[in-house]
Amino acid sequence: MADVLRPQKPYPWPWGQPSILITAAEEERRRANHWLDADLGEDNDDSDSDYVQSDSSDASTSDSDERMNNSTLDSDISESELPYIRADAQTGWPSSPTPSLKALEEQADWDRKIVDLIKAEQDVAAAYEPDEVVSLITQLYKLLVTMGHWPEGSLRYPPHTDPPVNEELAVQLGYTPAAVSIMRQLPYVSSNINGWYDDKYEIVARTRIADYTNDHHLKEGRRPYPYEYLDGCPDLDPWLLPLMLPKRYGWHVMLDTNLGAIRAYDSEGPPCETVEWRRHGEVPQDGWVKARWTEYRRAALVPAARYFEEVIYAYRSLSRLPVIKADYNDPNDNNFLSTDEEREEQQTLLTLYHECGWPDEWRREEFVAKWDAKKEEIVEKWRRLRAEHSK
Repeated sequence: MADVLRPQKPYPWPWGQPSILITAAEEERRRANHWLDADLGEDNDDSDSDYVQSDSSDASTSDSDERMNNSTLDSDISESELPYIRADAQTGWPSSPTPSLKALEEQADWDRKIVDLIKAEQDVAAAYEPDEVVSLITQLYKLLVTMGHWPEGSLRYPPHTDPPVNEELAVQLGYTPAAVSIMRQLPYVSSNINGWYDDKYEIVARTRIADYTNDHHLKEGRRPYPYEYLDGCPDLDPWLLPLMLPKRYGWHVMLDTNLGAIRAYDSEGPPCETVEWRRHGEVPQDGWVKARWTEYRRAALVPAARYFEEVIYAYRSLSRLPVIKADYNDPNDNNFLSTDEEREEQQTLLTLYHECGWPDEWRREEFVAKWDAKKEEIVEKWRRLRAEHSK
């Protein structure tokens, strides 16, 4: 993916990305408005001074009026417009749609978006290449090792033999063959840095990387937090493969192996006012408990390849920082920084990446040694200041 300058995006980007319809619309607008960037030159006040009305202007004007009159026929007016036209004729003022008509118009707009979403899903599925997605996930994991977030030698690559993926158990648990196939091909992070309490190695706050050579993760992947604690909640759709397993306030990142799409959202649930949510219908007041069981179907859909390209870009460009706590990974947003110590860590880390030649002349060993020393200095400095302040 080409390294291009992009505007900074708020947390939790890049792990939480907008719906395919939003990004598709943005791209369409960008293509349509590319001429706005053109140099149109300076305005010339005399530019119209030589204009001379042609002899045919009056004729063309009358022709256009006639065409306009002919086009405004009763047959061109919809039934819904007639009440407004009659009201305008009586009052002389434009009337406003009634609440019921507004609701109908809004529903029609949602219906159009749902049709667009279904078409977008079909396009994503047609373009899905499982090997490409596995390759991008592998690139991301290698990148995080290269950048010093994970220790060297902490990745395990397929074929997995010690331990293997327990395919018999996976089938018993209900995973589809497509999901099991991805399990076999993925690299996994060593268990000694991917445990419940290994916060310093997390790339998404309060979230572990799924490791399907671990039987506990295999089972948890069918009903991850919080669904395992919801009474009566069924397993996830069997073609969904969680790539991450959230703890409380963590994040879901699920690969839909039917569509080749990612559905990512925090464990509190996806936002409600989206086309993906509305596609599955309104939730009645007494239906929210059951709606929670399958809320992942209502989460924003992003093509998997594009999703991981975006994540890779975020770290390579240092728009997001590894190594420090995942909540503080945006060097341009201090909203999540609760102390000056955290801010100093963040800015010191960013400076050190540049100092050690990232990315073209990268010196990893030098970086790791310097960061360990700098981190210790910062911790000791603020420990001393807190001690002095408490006297």
